[in-house]
Amino acid sequence: MDCIEQSHEMAWFAQRVQESRYILSEHVIRSLMAGNIVTVADIETVLLTGRLLEEHHHATRGRSYLVVGKSRQKIFHVMCAGASNGWLIITFVYIPAPPIWRDALHRNPGGENIMTEPFSTCFFCGGEMKKITVGNFDYRLEGQLYVIKKVPAGLCQQCGEKYIEADVGRRMNDLIARKQFSRTEEVGVIDYQ
Repeated sequence: MDCIEQSHEMAWFAQRVQESRYILSEHVIRSLMAGNIVTVADIETVLLTGRLLEEHHHATRGRSYLVVGKSRQKIFHVMCAGASNGWLIITFVYIPAPPIWRDALHRNPGGENIMTEPFSTCFFCGGEMKKITVGNFDYRLEGQLYVIKKVPAGLCQQCGEKYIEADVGRRMNDLIARKQFSRTEEVGVIDYQ
């Protein structure tokens, strides 16, 4: 699949970036917090200099757009859509990878956005899942923050989304309910303002 001819959509995206009239989804925020994989500057660079790769139509959400571009010598895909108030919504950002993507511009034949079994492919972006042990898993229950260490999980190699199986989730709830804390640790806190 080749890029869609440069369109007025790309100019619209660029204008929203230049005016800082865009919002980031929680999924994007989690990607930003995952380390130096993707930055806000990367997203902005892709939307300013990238190419429109795909246009999607959804019955209830309307149109969304997949933009491909390069920043810091990495290729990124940015999924975005226009909001009803004229702002731009950035819904996903990831580095294109198998099994969904053969390369940055071409999908693999049969690459689908489904999770057929635990840790197979990511529901959100279709990226390949890898079984890992999460060093620190932040978990909120009734407004209380807990950090659970050494959690078996699946990690999407493309967008960074994490998944846990049902029995792991039940065990996490049980450990918290029984207050089976191994220890406490000092946590660094950053006040935004």
